[in-house]
Amino acid sequence: MKKFWIGLMVATILSVAACRDNKVVEIKEDTKDMKPDKTQPIIIEKKQFEANDMQLGRVKTDTFYRKITAQGVLDVPPSHKAVISSYMPGKIKNVRLIAGDKVKKGQLLVQITDPDYIKLQEDYLQAKEDVNFLKQEYERQQQLAKENVVSQKKWQDARRNYLRAKARLNGLIQRLKMLHISIVDVEAGKMTATINLYAPIDGYVSKLYVTEGSAVEEADKIMEIINNEHTHLELRVFEKDIMKLKKGQEISYKVPGMGNRIYKGYVKLIGREIDPDTRSILVHGHLKEPHPSFVAGIYIEAKVHIDKHTGKSVPATAVVKDDDNYYVLKLVAKDAKDYEFEKLPVKVLEEENEKIHIETSVLQSGDTILSKGGFFLVGVEAGSGHSH
Repeated sequence: MKKFWIGLMVATILSVAACRDNKVVEIKEDTKDMKPDKTQPIIIEKKQFEANDMQLGRVKTDTFYRKITAQGVLDVPPSHKAVISSYMPGKIKNVRLIAGDKVKKGQLLVQITDPDYIKLQEDYLQAKEDVNFLKQEYERQQQLAKENVVSQKKWQDARRNYLRAKARLNGLIQRLKMLHISIVDVEAGKMTATINLYAPIDGYVSKLYVTEGSAVEEADKIMEIINNEHTHLELRVFEKDIMKLKKGQEISYKVPGMGNRIYKGYVKLIGREIDPDTRSILVHGHLKEPHPSFVAGIYIEAKVHIDKHTGKSVPATAVVKDDDNYYVLKLVAKDAKDYEFEKLPVKVLEEENEKIHIETSVLQSGDTILSKGGFFLVGVEAGSGHSH
């Protein structure tokens, strides 16, 4: 039986030993894409094995989960989001923040200026005088009514005017408080045409809608703040899979743009209403490992683990692709100089946590395999491992 010596050096000529009768075959650069006969064992010299950082491993019996595929976003609770707006129109000044800036609760965010703020303060002072005057008039009319000097109607009119003025004063007080204008300063004659807006929560500026001098109307958005400390998962699961869901089931998910790392969570709440457009239900999940780089609203790809089973597994780097088929290299012999491998076909079922669930009748749990570096020997593109 022929055995191929697989050289892993980039050169124009690679030497390989052919038969055990010491014949030598030269493989030139124009035949470098030739692949070993699948019926032949693959032999690699020990020094080449070590130089290319190859590694051995074993076929294992592992636990895997049947999964439901879901899509969704990372989100935060409503209590951890804030939209900053003004209660009155005005022009923006002192914009010193940009999207991404960290803010603390109570921190000054931006100022707004408008002459109407002064008028509001004047209205307050006038309303306060009116209340004092109408209160005295009401009390006077009340006393006269008791003495039957004036009619009950006149006393009731005085009472009505006093209560109206008092209600207006209370309304102005609340408006001044919402605008963070000090009533003490107003009563001391220190009026201002500028109001301050403060951060209602800790967090980060996620959106900024204004620039210096921007005109804003009442309720216009000025900026948004998000606190990412309690990020959670909002997933959509299709109607056909709803009955398989249970609280506490594990969720594995990936965040596009953050590599292939798998993050973990679990099902916290399951919605009670199917979306008529998507025929899906909302699933709320909590994170097992919060990550500071997570951004609310970012898209995620997730899987809900619904039940577990056992199967054969190998490291993800042990499975190599040749054409449209997948293989694992089983160690069949070794000595002081060489390793001998057999190329065996496998069916890839799923990949999880850098291990691959395989289906095969020619590999058994405990078999020694080439767990790293097989792509050099099977002719796949260097740098690629397993793909499916």
